[in-house]
Amino acid sequence: MSERVLPLRGIAVFDAAARASSFQAAAEELNLTPSAVSHQIRLLENILGVRLFNRVGRGVVLSPDGAEYARSVRQSLRRMRSATREIRSRGKSGKALNVVRIEMPPSFAHCWLMPRLADLSARYPDIDIRVNAQGNYLPGAQSPFPMLADAPADVHIVYGARHTWEDRASLLLPEVFQPYCTPSFLNDHDFARPEALLQTKLISTVLNVVSWDDWFNIQGVDMERVEGVGAIQIDPSHLAIRAALDGVGVILESSALVARELNDGTLVPPFPALSRPGAGYWIYTPSANGLRPCVEAVRQWFEAMAEENYLNA
Repeated sequence: MSERVLPLRGIAVFDAAARASSFQAAAEELNLTPSAVSHQIRLLENILGVRLFNRVGRGVVLSPDGAEYARSVRQSLRRMRSATREIRSRGKSGKALNVVRIEMPPSFAHCWLMPRLADLSARYPDIDIRVNAQGNYLPGAQSPFPMLADAPADVHIVYGARHTWEDRASLLLPEVFQPYCTPSFLNDHDFARPEALLQTKLISTVLNVVSWDDWFNIQGVDMERVEGVGAIQIDPSHLAIRAALDGVGVILESSALVARELNDGTLVPPFPALSRPGAGYWIYTPSANGLRPCVEAVRQWFEAMAEENYLNA
């Protein structure tokens, strides 16, 4: 069998048998005979080249390979059922495709989008918003996607320097980096000069474009000549921000990610005038066929919210 042709009948039988741990139960579910189930399993095992079940008494249990395969099959079938259900529903209603897929870095999703997601959902109740923040698929060190209609998302929020993105993306949020801590942490420490921060726990995030070394160098502080308490590394940024809010120490973070905390006063900068420019968050829509109205609406919403965020900063 060609690798491009999937044994869908055998996979469906395998999924039923794996869920029930029984060929008999799978046969009843699928309206087949137990021998037909057994035959499909053998065919599938021959195609895969592994044993999927081990017989135990009168029943069967998944082999280690079978258990791994079952997890993948179950997830895939769940997505197929969901896609089929959505298309069927759309066909019955006659509605246009209003799915907007958005990808962004995890900390941007947590710190910036989540507090505003209810507004987006309420403003566009007929748009099916799908957010993927498992990781940024467009790191600033790599070239952007070409303008393809089948790009993995309709709207990308990407992070990086101007020279990487300005030819095809629009700047959504600029940023500066500076130290932040809670008001109570600030009151408990004498931060008369920047080097005084070295006597507290410094929270670092490895992927930040500005490090503590960078910031202290700009302030004329040689970290190697000053004995400090030490640092703790926490990734990604939204976890570092949470640690600072819990009083663990001082973070050096992007102003774009702590805007909410600055507005509500839960974080404050010990040295407001000592910031350093960072990179920025950009919005990118890779479709080559023009934007669908729902995608354009979501993009405009992001830009309006970002402008409001900037004006309130």
